[in-house]
Amino acid sequence: LVYPSVTWMDAVLARLFLNMLTSSLVAYLLLTSILLFTDTRIIIDTAPMIEAMAMAALLGFGIGTLNCALFGLFPIWETIWGIVTRPLFLASGIIYIYEDLPSVAQDILWWNPLIHLTGLMRTGLYPSYHPEYITPFYVIGFALVPLAFGFLLLRR
Repeated sequence: LVYPSVTWMDAVLARLFLNMLTSSLVAYLLLTSILLFTDTRIIIDTAPMIEAMAMAALLGFGIGTLNCALFGLFPIWETIWGIVTRPLFLASGIIYIYEDLPSVAQDILWWNPLIHLTGLMRTGLYPSYHPEYITPFYVIGFALVPLAFGFLLLRR
């Protein structure tokens, strides 16, 4: 940002594209390796997988932009964010299937946008998996609200 022609928006977009390309390449290499070296008879539907990855990128862009502003305004927020988001790995539906949980847990975890993305990604890998709980508009709205606040704070 030392150069006058480089703005904060350039830095944020460069980080978004770098992370998207890296994540896409890693996912492609992992899935290709798994399919080549294991005896799976899986039928991959790429459309929901691409949709899940695009929504994950938008969600990361929104939360990342807001955090970029908040980390600059409140240095303690970086520590708080690291502590608060630790349980997200367990709460994102990676290890378990949402439908197998008790209804009380389902009612709570439905509010986590990452569980929607995990379920959508699973639909691309398992043709017989049809989750009813996925709401793409919820994930997109959950991403756009912090993105708007992040843009407002960074512009300031």
